Amino acid sequence: MTRTTWALLLTASIGPAVLGLGNEVQETDPAQYADVARRMLVSGDWLHLHDQNGPFYNKPPLTMWLQAAGMAVFGIDALAVRLPGLLFVVITMVSTFLIGRVLADEKRGLTAAALVGASLSTHLMVLDPKVDTSLTAMTSLAIALMLLGRTRPWLRLAAWAVAGLAVLSKGPIGLGIPVLALLPEVVRPSWLEAPSTLLRRLWSVWPFGLVFTALIAMPFYAATRSTTGDDGVLYMLWYQGFGRLWGQSGFLDDTTPLFFTHTALWAFLPFAPLLVFALARRVAMFATVRKLPGSISRIPLWWFSLVFVVISISTYKLPQYLYPLTPAAALLVAEELERLDDVMASRWRWLFIGLSAVAVVFAGLTFALGFPTELPTVAVWAAVVAAPLVVLVTWARRLPAQEGLTVSMTLSLAGVMAFLAGFVQPAILESQPSRELGALVRREDPSSTMLPVVFAVPAFSYSFYARRDATYLMPDGLKAALEAGKSKVAVFGQDGPLEALTQEGISYEVLGTFTSFSTSRPNAKFLLASTRAETVIEVKLLRVWLTAAAQ
Repeated sequence: MTRTTWALLLTASIGPAVLGLGNEVQETDPAQYADVARRMLVSGDWLHLHDQNGPFYNKPPLTMWLQAAGMAVFGIDALAVRLPGLLFVVITMVSTFLIGRVLADEKRGLTAAALVGASLSTHLMVLDPKVDTSLTAMTSLAIALMLLGRTRPWLRLAAWAVAGLAVLSKGPIGLGIPVLALLPEVVRPSWLEAPSTLLRRLWSVWPFGLVFTALIAMPFYAATRSTTGDDGVLYMLWYQGFGRLWGQSGFLDDTTPLFFTHTALWAFLPFAPLLVFALARRVAMFATVRKLPGSISRIPLWWFSLVFVVISISTYKLPQYLYPLTPAAALLVAEELERLDDVMASRWRWLFIGLSAVAVVFAGLTFALGFPTELPTVAVWAAVVAAPLVVLVTWARRLPAQEGLTVSMTLSLAGVMAFLAGFVQPAILESQPSRELGALVRREDPSSTMLPVVFAVPAFSYSFYARRDATYLMPDGLKAALEAGKSKVAVFGQDGPLEALTQEGISYEVLGTFTSFSTSRPNAKFLLASTRAETVIEVKLLRVWLTAAAQ
């Protein structure tokens, strides 16, 4: 393929994510990080993090720093929250290309970069922006710089500095991932040397590099210690990271060590089938040869397998823990593609054409069962979803077998990903009233610093879009807040009767009624249009004031 074709393919792989940049920020972790970034921008304090509950030390600040910078440019809204995620994805794709070029050639790098852009994990990281996006970018960039540093040693120092940024993304795991990826091959030749020589080499390189990592990470953690004390720093550096491996984080779930095995089957779509094939072939080859001569080409395998094992023994598992392995998985598949002859490549290509056809059916069922809409809208999205399938059965089939397979993998799910970002997520988030509710709060009560939430959960998205603390209060607490002049409006949920306000001497006027659902955990009833009304609740925004008698 020509450079122009590669450029178009890379753009098409990540293009669908652009459609979701303006979607409302979901009410859980993404909204919490967004609100921390907003407070950072407003206060001007970029080292001491806070959310609506006080000091925030759940996660390091790199993602939130970029979100705050985005808000300074684009305003306090969803675009500024998601745009850093897209930037991190671009960094990940460039880093993957550089690694592939060092390990083999430019073609492998381009193939792996396209697969990273096309993966479901990448698109979910942009749609649901969390710190895993920056962790993926910084760890892959650190590995790329370390490999490039084999011929330009100063880049090794840059790699250690980027590892510091990875630590500022999600804690020590940001350093652990590059070390696990590189160490098996870095030390392999050294085992043949005298122990004293090996120790001198480790002492002269690793501690010196760690100084660069520490120089990048330490100022933030020192500032955190001044706010939260040793407990806050320990929680962020240990309990939220490696402490989860031994059940010391306080978070537990009932998953098995195989959780990430089945997660990988969907997270690394569309290339998950070839990834399974690639890993199985390597296991079979080792079982036959039973030796592993040193080779930097094996770095993606260590990167994927060692980190996979480490996260699999964690006592608390979430799908996004697997996402930083996307570049390693893409590099393994890109190498596997080069081993396929024309016959096998043609057979694999039909699998991805079939996957694209399944995506078209999925979109049709989504329209029919989940989000019925007007015919013109259906026609537009049907064309978007079907376009990749048309390309795969026409133009891509005319390419040489391996190139056609690369195009088929990259584009097979592009239409349905565009559909998810441009239609499904906005439709789901219509049941999360935060953006509309927040705008109404700012219009009706522009000067207050608190948003009382009575008989409902004070979601972080309320705080972000209303641009003030969303605080849970009982009716007597709301009365005290009104007496102190802290608010003129309040969110009221279904967990209690409105009469509870009048009993406290509070008068009210309904400014708006909104449907509400915890969209971060949709269930089957919510996803089906026929039963959605049974799952959603109503919240009201009230203008509230004390009656004369209460005053």
